[in-house]
Amino acid sequence: MTRLRLLRPVVRLIGVGVLTATCLSASSSAVGAAAPRAASAVPTCAYSQLEVAVAWGPGDAGGHYGIPFIIANISPTACSLLGYPALSVNPSTYKSHSLKVIDGGGGVFVASAPRRVVLLPGRDASFGLNIGEGANQGDPNGAACTAKYVDVGLTLRPGISLTQNYETIVDFNYCHSGFEVYVTAIEPGPLPKIA
Repeated sequence: MTRLRLLRPVVRLIGVGVLTATCLSASSSAVGAAAPRAASAVPTCAYSQLEVAVAWGPGDAGGHYGIPFIIANISPTACSLLGYPALSVNPSTYKSHSLKVIDGGGGVFVASAPRRVVLLPGRDASFGLNIGEGANQGDPNGAACTAKYVDVGLTLRPGISLTQNYETIVDFNYCHSGFEVYVTAIEPGPLPKIA
C-alpha cells in the first residue's frame, strides 16, 4: 500500500513570487485513468482541477533512488496532461555546481515516451524523479547539498509551460546524485511504472 506524504498549506517567498502548497487527500488515489473517448477530445487540465504531492513508495533499487509524484484530478470533469513536468528544486546549488533535471527517466522508474494522459474525475496520474546515488562521493552530506522542496510545473496550456503553485517537500542529497536527476513523462495511475 502506498503511503502519501500529505502537503500542508504553506506560503514561501522565493524571489518575488509567492508559492503555495496544496493538500492531497489519500482518498483521491483511485487506480487508473481510463479514457471513455479519444484523448485528443478531452481538454487540457486547468490549474484548479489538480493537486500534486509526493507519494512515498519505491525508494532504493540497484544504486538508484526514486521519488514518485502523484497528480490528482479533484474536479468533476475529465481533463488531460501531456509531456514532462518542469521541476525546480530548492536549494539546487553547491559551490560552482548546479542541479540539472533531465527529461527521460530510467533508474527506479521505467523511461517512457510522453503521451496524452486522460484524468477522469477523482483519478490520478504520476511521474517519477530518479536519482543515481553515490555518483559524487567527494561532496558533503547534510544541509549543504540537500534539496528540501520541488516546485512542479505542468503544461496546462498547449505549447506553454506554466510553473504552477504545486510545491512538494523532498529530502535528497543532490551532490551524491552527481548534480543530475531524471524525471519521467507523466503517465496514468497513482504511481509511475517501476523498472
